Amino acid sequence: MSIRKYIACLITMIIGILLISGLAFCQEEIQQEIYQFQGFSGIFVQDLSSCEVLLSYNQDKLFTPASLVKIFTLVAGLETLGQEYRYPTVFYFSSSKPGYISGDMFIKGYGDPTRSPEDIRKIAQDLIKKYNLQQISGDIILDDSALCPGEFLGRGWMWDDQNPLIGSFIIKGESARETRISYYKKMSIVWGEIFCQELYSQGVIFNGELRIGKLDENLSIKAVFYSEPLDEILAYMMRMSDNQSAEAVFRTLATADDIVEISTISHSITSMSKIVFDKLNLQWGDDYIIVDGCGLSEYNLITPAQVVRAITYLYDQYGTEILQYFANTSERGTVRQRFPFQLWGKTGSLPSASGLAGIFKTKNNRDVVFCLMENNFSGEQNDPKKYEDRIIEYIYENY
Repeated sequence: MSIRKYIACLITMIIGILLISGLAFCQEEIQQEIYQFQGFSGIFVQDLSSCEVLLSYNQDKLFTPASLVKIFTLVAGLETLGQEYRYPTVFYFSSSKPGYISGDMFIKGYGDPTRSPEDIRKIAQDLIKKYNLQQISGDIILDDSALCPGEFLGRGWMWDDQNPLIGSFIIKGESARETRISYYKKMSIVWGEIFCQELYSQGVIFNGELRIGKLDENLSIKAVFYSEPLDEILAYMMRMSDNQSAEAVFRTLATADDIVEISTISHSITSMSKIVFDKLNLQWGDDYIIVDGCGLSEYNLITPAQVVRAITYLYDQYGTEILQYFANTSERGTVRQRFPFQLWGKTGSLPSASGLAGIFKTKNNRDVVFCLMENNFSGEQNDPKKYEDRIIEYIYENY
């Protein structure tokens, strides 16, 4: 070997040793960061292509995941309902002559989470225009049986907290912090009141009663108003961490099976658990517990490794298309401007739980998938978000 070649090999070896030593020092530094966190934390970071584990700590321990549950709702929604699924709101009535409804008008809701008060008024306007509607001789009856009316709160939710309103008729953004009785009574009726107010304002004569009731099966469908596709609903759910749309998707999973006429929380748990078992090979009760679609329940228990498995599955199935569902650092969402580099992620936050999971490219051009979770932290100096940021920045700089 020539002296020049020997020197080149020696330099390369020295650089390698220095790089390894530097990484070891950094690993020791980050390990100290992890151990000093005053709470229960878990970390799992993998190379997205090779599945090489880059960093792990308590990765197989169960944590309260908060809104990281929405990643599993995303999996279940895409695999059960499909990207093109649209929520219907269906109108039934009979008309004796143009412009006149003889008898009752029935409206059946299916949990569409996209309807704001303006959207409900637009439905009324479109119906009036379609039928040149002038008078309704009977009642307007809301059939809210598609999603079990008694289960207006998610399992394990704090009933007196400001929870989203969930049912067959949903007003987007509507929440309640009231007693159980008034909470329950408010749901479908308020939707119907907005609809009826628009009828009045447009000059439609209606002297009947607005009430909850069961659909008359003998009537024919006169109009169906569909939501935007599930693809858009899921993107909003993930980027804005919207609890209402997440829970609506969760409650709708069971209706994909024609056998189920009234969707209950138990049905939804069963539907999601089937998908999670089929696609991720995880058994409900043994490996994890999920009882709602949005993560408000502290009954939920998931590991960091399971979250990474779910994201990896989505990436394998949908490729980079899956990134459209996650918030990112350059657009409106829950991680906007949180990091000085591009990251696609899902955040989670409860008073005693925090989390961050997603995908990003490191400084060395390596695609990684990750999940961080923290539970049982306290104190102003023990901010879980700052802790998460330091871990992510370390991974970005060193891998």
